[in-house]
Amino acid sequence: MPELAEWFHPKRRTGQTRLLMVGAVVGALIVLTSSTLFSWPIHGLSATAASDDPNVAFDAPDGSCLTWPAGTANISKVDCSAKHLFEIAGTLDLTSKYPAGAPFPDGTLWQKIAQDNCGPVVSKFMGGKLDPDGKYSANALNPTAQQWSSGARTIRCGLQAAGPGGALQPTTGSAKGGDQSNIYPVGTCLGIKDKAVGDPVSCGVAHSYEIVGIVDLKSQFPDGFPADDKQQTALATRCGKAASDYTNGFDLTKAKLGLTWDTVKQESWNVGSTKVNCKVGQKLDDGSGLSPVTNSVKGVGTGVAATSTSTAPPPSG
Repeated sequence: MPELAEWFHPKRRTGQTRLLMVGAVVGALIVLTSSTLFSWPIHGLSATAASDDPNVAFDAPDGSCLTWPAGTANISKVDCSAKHLFEIAGTLDLTSKYPAGAPFPDGTLWQKIAQDNCGPVVSKFMGGKLDPDGKYSANALNPTAQQWSSGARTIRCGLQAAGPGGALQPTTGSAKGGDQSNIYPVGTCLGIKDKAVGDPVSCGVAHSYEIVGIVDLKSQFPDGFPADDKQQTALATRCGKAASDYTNGFDLTKAKLGLTWDTVKQESWNVGSTKVNCKVGQKLDDGSGLSPVTNSVKGVGTGVAATSTSTAPPPSG
């Protein structure tokens, strides 16, 4: 593994810190932002932009998938085989804890309500197999202040996927029984913000990493979880080949870039998450974070190279 690898791996959000509260007022529901955890902004949307059926999120049965166009509150129920942003795992009634007359929870309390209540609901829905480092995390759809004042105390717990910067990412297929590996399609570039990894962006703008390959470690280790040193050895070879194929054999050091990869933890392996990203990036000279990279490295062996603002020597490996 490259000696600078720690800068190529964003901190994993595990356990309760994986609870995502990504924000919007969506017609008859609220999806809250956990600004205290991830510093994500709260985006308020007008209720006048609500869906034709503003209660769709509360009327849909467990296991239903929901989506809404970016920047709108037009929520709709879709087949889980289609792209969606939220999968309903269960319903909870908070009346016993918040009877009539209870004040409407503020953002911090909503976060606690969801964290305390939705983790067990989602875990049950997933058969106890939610990957703490996987692409899915628990969240809650909550009533608006107006609904709350009218007595509504129902929340819908469910699953969603978010990028490193917090933006919701569309997924296809049910999370239940699906592959939870935290991977991105080959060719995806992840943005950069404050020297850290951000959400997917065009490779033509500043980014932190470019995904150059996906490796399924299960194919190499069919008999069980491989220790970290075995993963490193295997990925050095397999990601190296993936990068070479992706770039047409380009020497990444010429663009002051380095190759790195993710690894799998035992808890993830146990629930079937065995795939990892191979990725290209670079760190800043002072070691304080990641350096922005512009342009794709795909096919650079034909003569078009990515550029990095860093002048640090590239990581080895």
